[in-house]
Amino acid sequence: MDRSVVQSRFLQKIPRRVGIVGIAAALVVAAGCGLANRESSFEMPKTASTESLNLPSATDAGEQVGAATKLPIYWLENTDTGVFLYREYLEDTRHREPIGDAIWTLLSSDPAAPHRYTHLKPAEDIGVSISGTNVITLDLPAKVFSAHLDEGLSERSIQQLVFTATAAASSTGLLVGTTAPTVKILVDGKPNATVFDGYRLKDVYERNAKFMAPIWIIDPQYGTVLSEGKVQIKGRTTQFDIGTFYSLQKKDADGKLTVITAQKQVIAGKIEKDGAFSITESLTPGSYKLTFWGVETESDAKVGVVSSDFTVK
Repeated sequence: MDRSVVQSRFLQKIPRRVGIVGIAAALVVAAGCGLANRESSFEMPKTASTESLNLPSATDAGEQVGAATKLPIYWLENTDTGVFLYREYLEDTRHREPIGDAIWTLLSSDPAAPHRYTHLKPAEDIGVSISGTNVITLDLPAKVFSAHLDEGLSERSIQQLVFTATAAASSTGLLVGTTAPTVKILVDGKPNATVFDGYRLKDVYERNAKFMAPIWIIDPQYGTVLSEGKVQIKGRTTQFDIGTFYSLQKKDADGKLTVITAQKQVIAGKIEKDGAFSITESLTPGSYKLTFWGVETESDAKVGVVSSDFTVK
C-alpha cells in the first residue's frame, strides 16, 4: 500500500508498528472535564500566567512507544501555572485508520485522568489524508469547533488536534523520512475557516511546544494496574533551576494517604537531553499516588505539579 496518501473514509486497516512518537510539551473559567462540559463559553484567566512564575518552556522531544495498539491522545488540564497539554494512551475501539481513530477518540471519549478535558465536540465524519511530505490534512465538520472560546483556549484546542494527529502518524510508521509533520485543518472541506466564534484557522500548523506541560508522567498512567515488585516510573521534565522532585504516597481502604517518599529529587545526571528519565521503586500491593513537581530559584513553590494514581497487585 502506498503510504504517501491514506484516506480514513476508506476504512482501511493500516498495520500498527512500534515507532517514535513526538511528544511535546490558570484556571479556565467554569471549565470542566470530559464530554459533559462541551456546551458553554470558556475563557483563559487573567492571572497565574506562566511568564510571571518563570516557568521553563517544555521541549518537543521524542519517546519510544510502549504499546502500538493504543492511541496517543492529547488533553487539556488546568493547573496553577497554566492550561497545558497532557498525553494519554487510550485503547483503539474503532480500528479503522490510525490518525482518524486517534482524532475520533479525542472527540468522542473521556480522558483516563480526572480534570482533563477538551472543548472539541464529537463527530463521526472525520476525513484524513497524509502526503509524501508529511502534511496531514484533517477535514472535520463545523460542529467540532462550535464551542465559544477565547484566543488562548482556541490555540490550545487546535494544538490538541495537531499533537494527536502527528503522534498517531509517527507511532504507526506513517511518516516518511525526517521531515517534521505538519497539520492542515479543513472545516467541511474549506481552509482558513473561522472557528470557536472568532478564531481564524491558519494554512498549516506545527506542534507548538509552549503548550506542553512542563512535567509529564509517562508511566504509570492514571488508573494503571501493575504487578508488585519493582515498578518502573518514566517521565519527562523541563530543566528547572533547582530541579525536579517527586513524592510517593500509599492509600488505605478509606483513601487516607500515607507518605512513602516525601520529597526526592530526580538526579540531574539521570535526566536525558530530551528531558526523559526513569526511576525504579519496589512496591507492595496497594493503591498509590505519584506526584512530580519542579522548583525554581528564589521560590519554594511547587510548579508544574502533575500526579498519577495507580494500583499494584
